[in-house]
Amino acid sequence: MRRSRRLLLLLPLLLAGGAFLTADEGQWLPEQIRDFDWVDLEKRGLELKADEIWDGEHGLLSAAVNLGGCSASFVSPEGLIVTNHHCGYGAINAHSTPENNRLVDGFAAADLTEELPARGMTVSIVRGYQDVTAEMHAAMEAAGGDPAARKRAVDARRRELADEAKGPGRDAIVVPYFEGREWRRILRTVFEDVRLVYAPPAAIGEYGGEEDNWMWPRHTGDFCFFRAYAAPDGTPAKFDPDNVPYRPGRWLEVSEEGVGEGDLVMVLGYPGRTERYLSSVAVATREAWYYPMRERVFAAMIDGIRESVAGDETAELRSRARIKGLSNGLKNAQGMVWGLSRNKVVERKQAEEADFRAWVAADRRRQERYGAVLDELLELDRRELVRQERDFLLDTLSRYSGLARMGKELADHLRSDGAPGDDGLLRKLRSASGRVYAESEAKLFGVVFEELWAMPPGQRMALWDKLFLGVENREQAARAGRNFVRDCDLLDPETWPMIEQPADDPLVWLMDRLEADLDELEEFRTAQAGARMDVGSLWIQAQEEWRGERFYPDANSTLRVSVASVKGYSPRDGVWHTPRTTVRGLLEKHTGAAPFDAPGPLRTAGAGAGEVPVCFLSDADTTGGNSGSPVVDGKGRLVGLNFDRVFENVSGDFGWNAERSRNVSVDIRYVLWLLREVYPSPRLLEEMKTVGMVSGSDE
Repeated sequence: MRRSRRLLLLLPLLLAGGAFLTADEGQWLPEQIRDFDWVDLEKRGLELKADEIWDGEHGLLSAAVNLGGCSASFVSPEGLIVTNHHCGYGAINAHSTPENNRLVDGFAAADLTEELPARGMTVSIVRGYQDVTAEMHAAMEAAGGDPAARKRAVDARRRELADEAKGPGRDAIVVPYFEGREWRRILRTVFEDVRLVYAPPAAIGEYGGEEDNWMWPRHTGDFCFFRAYAAPDGTPAKFDPDNVPYRPGRWLEVSEEGVGEGDLVMVLGYPGRTERYLSSVAVATREAWYYPMRERVFAAMIDGIRESVAGDETAELRSRARIKGLSNGLKNAQGMVWGLSRNKVVERKQAEEADFRAWVAADRRRQERYGAVLDELLELDRRELVRQERDFLLDTLSRYSGLARMGKELADHLRSDGAPGDDGLLRKLRSASGRVYAESEAKLFGVVFEELWAMPPGQRMALWDKLFLGVENREQAARAGRNFVRDCDLLDPETWPMIEQPADDPLVWLMDRLEADLDELEEFRTAQAGARMDVGSLWIQAQEEWRGERFYPDANSTLRVSVASVKGYSPRDGVWHTPRTTVRGLLEKHTGAAPFDAPGPLRTAGAGAGEVPVCFLSDADTTGGNSGSPVVDGKGRLVGLNFDRVFENVSGDFGWNAERSRNVSVDIRYVLWLLREVYPSPRLLEEMKTVGMVSGSDE
C-alpha cells in the first residue's frame, strides 16, 4: 500500500481539490484518467490527451477487450484480436488431435474460411458506465440491520440492474468499488462467434515452460490471434457460416519501432483481483495456511493427472490445458508464500495498523468516527481464521473435485426423489466425468482426508468419526482418502444407469452428509460479506483521510489502465536484470529438449537475427486477468502483450513495490518477425498495416 493513491470517485469535494495523480502505482479506472498529472506524463512521452484515451464512452481503451477472462485487443478494422498463447491454449488444444496436433505444430488459417470456431469463447467490449451507487445503498438500507439479509438484498438488486440492461448481443455487470462504497453498472457488447486465426507452435508460445514461468529473463512468444465475427448487419450473433468479421470502432496500430529502457508505456486490460487493503490478520492467514495448502492441493492433482494419462496419447493431449492451469496456480502459490515472507507484508501491515491507531487516538472526532473500525475489521478476519481449515477443505472439494461435484449432483437429485437413470442426470454426469482423472481425484482426496483428520477438534464435522474409524495417523488418513475414491462407482460411467442403491456409493454418501456443512458455509460467508460492506466502506474512508491520498480501487476484472516505464530491477544483492531479452538469448537457452527446444525454423532464421527483441520488463501494476493486455507506447501504438510477472512480484496482489514490481511482455517486434521470417502469415501482416486509432462507434 506504500504511496497508494486511491480516488473516491463520487465525492465532489475531493475531486475538486488536491494534487494531480502520479499514476505509476495503480490499476486506474477509465474515469480517473483525466485526474492524472498530464504535465508530467507529457514530459515522459505521452502524446495522447485524456479524452483520446477515454471520453466516457469511447477512446483508446475501447480497443481493449475481455476475451474469455483474459485481456486482448483489436489490431485491425476486420475484428482481428491478439492475446496471449496461454489465453488461447484451450481453444488451440480443442482443435488438436494426435494426428493433427495444432498445439504442438502451430496453426495459421490461410483465409477466413479456414479460421476455426473457438466454442465457448466470447469477446466483450465496454460501451459505457452508469453510477448505481444510490440504488445499491438503498437496497442495503431497506434490508435492515441483519448482515446476511443486506448481502442478499444487494445481490438481488445487483442482478435486477444487470438484467435491465441486457438485450441481444448486450449485457451488463454491476460491480462494487472501494468495498461497496461506490457501485457502477458497466454496459457491454458481447460477441459469441470467435474464431482461431493463428497460433505459433507451443515450443514458441510456451518456450521455457514451467521452469521459466514467473521468472526473468524470459524468451516466450506468448501470443496468438483470434477474430470476432458478427451477423451481416454488424450485430453480435451466435456462430453461423454466414457471419462476417466484426468491424470495431477502435483498434490499435501495431508499432514497428518498439520501446526502449526508460520509455513510457501503458497497460490496458482487465486485471482480475488484488487485495491491497487487507488487515494484518487476513494476510497472515494467507501466508501461513491458504497458499501453502493450495500448493499441496495443486501438486497432488498434477501428479495424479499425469499418472492417469500416462501411455495414452489422446488423453495426454486432452489433459495439457488442465495441467497448464494447475501448474500456473502451483507456482503462483509458491511465489505468494515466498514474497509475503520476504517482503514482510504482515509485519508492515501491523506497523501501519499501530500508526493508524495512534492517529485516531490523537483526535476526538476521529475517535468517534473511526475508533472501532480497525477492531471490527480484525474481528471479521478472526471469525474466518478460527474455521479456516474446515472451510478450505470444503472449498477444495467443491471447486477442484469433479468427482465430488458428480456425487453432489446425484445426492441432490435423489433428495428431490429423482430416479438414478434419468436422462437429464446422466447427461450432467457424463459432462462432468469428462473432466475427471481417477488418480488425480484419489490424490486430491488423500490430501483432503489427511487434513480433515488433523483438523482441530472444534472445526471437525459431524461425520468425522465415521470417516476415520480405526485411523491412527496422517498417513493412514491419506490412504483412506485415496481408497475412498477408488471404491467409488461414479468413476465408471457404465454403472451409472444401473446403480440400484446410489446412496451407498461413497461419494454420494459423503456429499449428502456434507450438504448441511456446505449450506452453513454459504450462510456464514453471506453474513460476513454483509458485515464487510459497512466495515470495509468505513475502513477505506478512514484510510484515505489518514494517508491524505487519493485511492484507486482493488482490481475486480473491470477495465483499467496502468502507467509504467520500461525498467529493469535487482532481484537480490549483486544482481541486476536488464529489461530486454533477444533471440540471441533464446538460442543460448536451447537444449534440444523441452521446455527449451527451439523449433528448427526459428533457429535457422535466428542465426542472423540475434538482436531481435523477444520480451521486455516494465514496472506496470498488473495481476491475473492482465494476461494478453495490450501494452502501448506514448502514441497509443501496440508495442507488446503483457503475459506474466517476475517471481519477486507474485505477491504484488497485496502491494505494489517500486523496486520489485515488474511485469513481463512479449515484444510486438518479435511477433512481427515470427510472422515474417519463421512461420509466415503475409495476410496478417498486411491486415495489421492499416493505420489504427480511428474514430467511430464502439458498438
